Amino acid sequence: MYLNAYAILEQVRYDLNEHSTAYVQGTDVSGAFQNAHIMRKVNDSQRLLHGIFFKRFPELFLTSAELSVSSGVASLPSDFFKLRRLEGSDGNKIYPISIDQKHLTADSGQRSLYYRYGNSIKFDRDDYSDTPVLWYYSRCRDLDQGQEAAYGAKTITLASTARPEADYYNGMQIEDVTAGWVDTISDYSAARVCTLSAETSVDADFYGLISELPEEFHHLIVPKAVIALRESPQSINKPTKTDYFNYQEMLAEALRSYSGTQDGDVTMEDIFYDFEVYA
Repeated sequence: MYLNAYAILEQVRYDLNEHSTAYVQGTDVSGAFQNAHIMRKVNDSQRLLHGIFFKRFPELFLTSAELSVSSGVASLPSDFFKLRRLEGSDGNKIYPISIDQKHLTADSGQRSLYYRYGNSIKFDRDDYSDTPVLWYYSRCRDLDQGQEAAYGAKTITLASTARPEADYYNGMQIEDVTAGWVDTISDYSAARVCTLSAETSVDADFYGLISELPEEFHHLIVPKAVIALRESPQSINKPTKTDYFNYQEMLAEALRSYSGTQDGDVTMEDIFYDFEVYA
């Protein structure tokens, strides 16, 4: 079952034995753990799980997007992790080159070549004007939760904890915890304004973004975050060997269940070899 960030925060606080609605909603900040600190550990947990699953099931994160090109430069998507293939609108592959192979003058260069330029793709021809398609492996964007700062017709403004980066949450699902609906963010601005596909809030509701990990692994975010928080100096109850072992068992079972039988392309030995380093 999927978990939104608000529900994850709530479960973490239950497991830390520091739960109240006021703590979760941030109206009481007297607890040992602040919501911002908990959410950092939640996102650390999500990144760790993404790394584990990407190594074994990279196809889960394979996606594509059309790039907008200006003066031969195209920005990479906010969820970009690793490049798989770049092709023109005709489907023909565009090939990578090194910086040492780039063109020398503005009127030279090849449209079928590109090189990586920071968080952008630079085509070898400055006047490249096609609409290329980027095939890439995505990463899981950071989760956020809180109370809407503003709302309107098919728009909501996220809390100040959200990333102030245009397009960062584009395509992610968001759940209005108060009203009980789920929608997709079709556009996101640097002012933290989400444009929604269908729903409209009528009050300053509480929300939670939904993890981009496969739903089968959402339940693993909470226990890993709890272990990390219990390792913090302010925690009275430190994690035990049983906590580590139980989490390892949960992770192993989730991987075992998702991978299926040993008759598939990946053997169980391959899946669990060097597994302990991720526990």
